[in-house]
Amino acid sequence: MTRDFDELVGDLEPEQRERLRRAHELLLAAGPLPELPPSLADPQSQPDAEIVPFFNRRRNASVALLAAAAAAAVFGIGYLTGHNGNSDFVTKRTVDMRAAAGAPAGAIGSIAVSGRDDSGNWQMIVRVAHLEKLESRAYYAVWLTRKGRAVAPCGYFVVPGNTNNVTEVRLTVPYKLSRFDGWVVTEQIPRHREPGRVVLTTV
Repeated sequence: MTRDFDELVGDLEPEQRERLRRAHELLLAAGPLPELPPSLADPQSQPDAEIVPFFNRRRNASVALLAAAAAAAVFGIGYLTGHNGNSDFVTKRTVDMRAAAGAPAGAIGSIAVSGRDDSGNWQMIVRVAHLEKLESRAYYAVWLTRKGRAVAPCGYFVVPGNTNNVTEVRLTVPYKLSRFDGWVVTEQIPRHREPGRVVLTTV
């Protein structure tokens, strides 16, 4: 990949150019991705995972290319291939999350969905990056949505102060996923059980 940032992105707005420059520098610092092990290189040795595209197809192609490379550097090759460090978790499909209006710049996330466990619950791994540390006793919540509205809580988490860190949380939910149309992540203030401000969404 060329290291000429200006050649990659072309003519962009200053704010967008600066965000992409930071992502480009992150990718260069990360270096080349490791080679895939034979078990992943052979497509017949692993079940196919359904990958939902992370980027809006209407975006400029050069922006999508650079941002996808930055996501690889942040989340790692395991994220992009539907595998992760949880050895007993087999990804069936991956749904990517985008920042909602008013979310921190560069906020991203993904939800890896496995099959049902022996009790009939769905296993999920939620990964987020570039979210802000919230005030004391506040937290983030993951919800399933119906008609775009948060209706079923899936679990809760907090993030460290450095928004560049990736936070990963494993959740188990009993719902029939086909009854919902997506997920959101919300900010929750203490003692407030209704869905808060949406920061990440799949819908």
